[in-house]
Amino acid sequence: MVELQTYFKDLAEKSNETFLQTAIVRSRTHYLTRKEKNLQKLKNIQEWVKQLKEIRHATLDRLPELVKEAKQAMEDRGMHVYMAKDGNEANKIVLDLCKNWNAKIMVKGKSIASEEIEMNEHLKEHGITAWETDVGALLLQIMNGKAMHPTGVSIAVPREIAAKYFSDLAGKELPPDPPTLVAFVREFVRKKVWEADVGFSGANAITADTGSIYLLTNEGNGRLVTSVPPKHIVLAGIEKVMPNRDAADLYVKVMPVYTTGADAIIYLSVIGGISTSNDIERISVYPASGPNEVHVILLDNGRVALLKDPDFREILTCLKCGACLMECPLWNVVAGYFGEHVYMGGFGTVLTAFTRGLEAAVTQAFTCTLCGKCKDLCPMGIDIPEMIRKLRQKIVERKIALPHEKITLNARRTLNPYGEPKEKRLEWMRVGV
Repeated sequence: MVELQTYFKDLAEKSNETFLQTAIVRSRTHYLTRKEKNLQKLKNIQEWVKQLKEIRHATLDRLPELVKEAKQAMEDRGMHVYMAKDGNEANKIVLDLCKNWNAKIMVKGKSIASEEIEMNEHLKEHGITAWETDVGALLLQIMNGKAMHPTGVSIAVPREIAAKYFSDLAGKELPPDPPTLVAFVREFVRKKVWEADVGFSGANAITADTGSIYLLTNEGNGRLVTSVPPKHIVLAGIEKVMPNRDAADLYVKVMPVYTTGADAIIYLSVIGGISTSNDIERISVYPASGPNEVHVILLDNGRVALLKDPDFREILTCLKCGACLMECPLWNVVAGYFGEHVYMGGFGTVLTAFTRGLEAAVTQAFTCTLCGKCKDLCPMGIDIPEMIRKLRQKIVERKIALPHEKITLNARRTLNPYGEPKEKRLEWMRVGV
């Protein structure tokens, strides 16, 4: 049984942490200012969003077929492709590959799927060190902290705290100055990349027609980890498969302004197979300067069940851009602590329920205020509040949670733990946000 009182008490404590509140305000202000400017600049953005939304929703009915096509296309291009039914199976594949290569050091691009299956911890138990190379992900790694946002994982960590932890890693005092801290990470990451036995990345999109793996980054670390080490492992949820390059290109156009507020991504990498040279008599030679092996793991871990559920399948169209969180009343108070696992916030509640089980999503489900701002802001138009209502019904029906009597009564009467009628909640949600 899940008890909610302790969780709500922890959230109340987080809401009073000065450093956390300072970082949230700074991050949200910078994001919204940049986003507003670039939404005006990108004249075609709404049309791109509309087209991508239509493609993503239409893809759901064809997803199993498209996954098979993508697998075949990648194998035709010399990549090794595996289907993992859950996190344990995915971790076993990664570990077995690393053992076969006698790998001891892995360098990673940011990957929410690897956090979902707790891959770093699994590798560490077997003597393999997986170093994050994204600035924010590395910071959380050395802090042993929790991601605060799906794309800006450390945006709610103030510069003063970041300086402390990076100073410990550097073995010298670093000032709370973002350029100085990023410069240190750049030097650290480049050294680790050249020491690494294997590179690891996620995938923003995989095209079914050509088996092309799309990677979007701003820091350049993605190109380093996928091209310098001799081996490359990719882990991606099956929902990352898109029908063709036109769909993936739309994603590339839409994603930046919703993730960071930028008008375009800095680095776009498209990996279509093993590095190849055709320069001597047009004879294809593998590998050239890149890795000599590419292994792709397509992860189910509850996604097939999600696809079959008419009440929740729409969440698979989620871009995981995190735009919804920037206007979420709860996120603006406690950031990534709105949820105990990797997928935070309203959208993360549904993903948590299917990737970790319904019991794991209880606290998130009863934290949401159902204000509806996430639905209004979601570029894919996902009705997250309605999904959370249905999750709450399942939780109560299955008697998974036995919270305090008052919370139980409130949840049954008003579908929220606070006992506030919808009209009242909408009124106080508008205050100060």
